[in-house]
Amino acid sequence: MTAIETGLRVEPRLVEWTSVPDRPRLWGRSAADLHEAWWRMQGVAWVRRGSRAAPPADAELYLLTEPSQMVVFDLEPLVAALTWNRPAISRLRVVDEDAEDYRERVVVSDEGRVLAIRREYSAEIRGSQRALLTARVDLAEVWAEAADRRDASVRLRRSGSWSRSDHHRVRGRVFRTGDAAQEGSLLTELIERWRDPDRAIPSLTALAPGVWGEVGTALHATDLVVGPAWIGRCGVGGTAARCVVGPGWLADDAAVASTPPAEILSIGEIPEAQRDAGERGGAATGGTYDLAKRTLDVVVSLTVLLLVSPLLLGIAIAVVLDDGRPIFFGHERQSRGGRPFRCWKFRTMRRDAEAMAERLRAQNLCDGPQVYIKDDPRVTRVGRVLRRFHLDELPQFWNVLVGEMSLVGPRPSPDRENRMCPAWREARLSVRPGITGLWQVKRTRAPGLDFQEWIRFDLEYVRNRGFATDLRIMIATVRQILFERSHHGPDQESAS
Repeated sequence: MTAIETGLRVEPRLVEWTSVPDRPRLWGRSAADLHEAWWRMQGVAWVRRGSRAAPPADAELYLLTEPSQMVVFDLEPLVAALTWNRPAISRLRVVDEDAEDYRERVVVSDEGRVLAIRREYSAEIRGSQRALLTARVDLAEVWAEAADRRDASVRLRRSGSWSRSDHHRVRGRVFRTGDAAQEGSLLTELIERWRDPDRAIPSLTALAPGVWGEVGTALHATDLVVGPAWIGRCGVGGTAARCVVGPGWLADDAAVASTPPAEILSIGEIPEAQRDAGERGGAATGGTYDLAKRTLDVVVSLTVLLLVSPLLLGIAIAVVLDDGRPIFFGHERQSRGGRPFRCWKFRTMRRDAEAMAERLRAQNLCDGPQVYIKDDPRVTRVGRVLRRFHLDELPQFWNVLVGEMSLVGPRPSPDRENRMCPAWREARLSVRPGITGLWQVKRTRAPGLDFQEWIRFDLEYVRNRGFATDLRIMIATVRQILFERSHHGPDQESAS
């Protein structure tokens, strides 16, 4: 009797595909290759001690591990510390705290028959290991050249970086290379976490929702494949039904072992287009929300621009009479996927504002890359009125209309700010930036915390965005403009 005929129901989150051959391979690649590709997707280079391989210079971070160690964890909880502390090295303890009391493995024969259900308890799957994280390629080179752990520690201490390190406990999974069962568990973990492997492995294509295989691979009517799943070079279909319950995978057949492996792009070759927010836990998913949000953006922005067109003309005249031209200020920011665009505002600062910024830097009240100065002398008389009622931001409704921004989203920011931390950038650029957002309505402006709040609230919005969240933010924004004396946010204006 096959798995299809039994009607066996298994909770997908607890299932791991266990037709594990010796050292499983997918698309001609080892589990270690796919582990490295997953980290490359995040701008992180995996460097094993003693590998003697030159670390790539274009990586934003370097993950330093022991030769047989593979680790999987979420970078997001480290974002604030990496950005704020700027350590030479972050010393990590990766702990498997979220493991279930047990995991069930469905053992299936090559013909798709259910042979057994094996249960592994937490004592078998819990564990922790140490790893290092650094943004410095020279320290990654030291690690790659070190003969053993002691040699690596001595060299790092001599570089002076050890004294400028911080410590973090992160939740994740630890695996060993060379162990077929461990490598199989790593593949299952990656399948659960990685929803767009085609960005790093261009020969892959979606065979079905959540199911990935190489171009030319086909699923047949007799196959039962429940995603997320990866299908290797393994003749799926044919006379016997094949069953994969996700997160699961089918490894390459031994017969294709001699074929060239699938290409894995380098960090510099992987497009910076970011993953959809739907891939993050808790985020709104599905085309209905995205379509409705875009429809609302178009309707509202077009309506506002038509209704306030006389006001726009009056503001333009006032700006020219107060401080001449230009009327508008357009600063280059990044939209969804890192696409650059001009974020438009009415000019509220003097034409020599950029030259004055250096002289006034000591008065900056922001703790991050933004500039905010109380009673800023760079702001013109008309500019103060426009900022008080947020009228300077009316041209941004044009950015919304043409699809560069949304009504609600993270604060639009330029590339130099987004590069401060790859994990934060990935989350923020997975959605369109907004005229207003969670940070704008919840920030406290407490000294030394503004930038950290910016990170916190932007990530919180991406994880939890949805109809209700957007509506609450829009209502809070209107309330602030009408009933509260709000302070205008950091500005990036210059004379250009």
